[in-house]
Amino acid sequence: DPVVNFINQAARDPRVLTIKQTLYRTGLKSPVVPALLKARRDYNKQVAVLVELKARFDEESNIVWAKRLEEQGVHVTYGLVGLKTHSKIALVVREDEDGIIRRYVHLGTGNYNHDTARSYEDFGYFTCDPEVGADATDLFNYLTGYSAIKQFRKLYVAPINLRDEFSKLIQREIDNQRNGIQGHMILKMNALADQKMIKFVGENWSE
Repeated sequence: DPVVNFINQAARDPRVLTIKQTLYRTGLKSPVVPALLKARRDYNKQVAVLVELKARFDEESNIVWAKRLEEQGVHVTYGLVGLKTHSKIALVVREDEDGIIRRYVHLGTGNYNHDTARSYEDFGYFTCDPEVGADATDLFNYLTGYSAIKQFRKLYVAPINLRDEFSKLIQREIDNQRNGIQGHMILKMNALADQKMIKFVGENWSE
């Protein structure tokens, strides 16, 4: 509900200039996409959406929504060739009451799918941190082909820097443990399939 409310409020808010969002598994009854359509159709906001057509189980609904979004003038892209865009990110650009343009960002592990949200355990993060907002803007430019950026301020983005930066975090905890400082990691995932990461963790786990 907080995410749906966030997008609905952004759609209606006259101070909101732009809404950008990735859509992975939305479902045909998604309340998010109608809000994006309303933002474009009824309030003439700039709306850009990245739709992942290779989203397992939801390819058909994503194609339906992509066509409907394009028909209403939403800028729709389909990700990068050879990669599956699995990011869940929403960016709202707003001119606040003090005249400053701020970027509000939601990052999540969920698919912006109101059905699966009832049964899956996901994390969401809302922020208006300027550096995260700038990273989100750069990320959307990268995903839509407008930028070939290779550096981010705070976000870890695959395939650019995620494995390297994540490996550094794991190595930090390994070093802490070796130096008598309690090393600590909590990893939440539904699968671990990256061979390099598995090998890296496995080689150091026994220590």
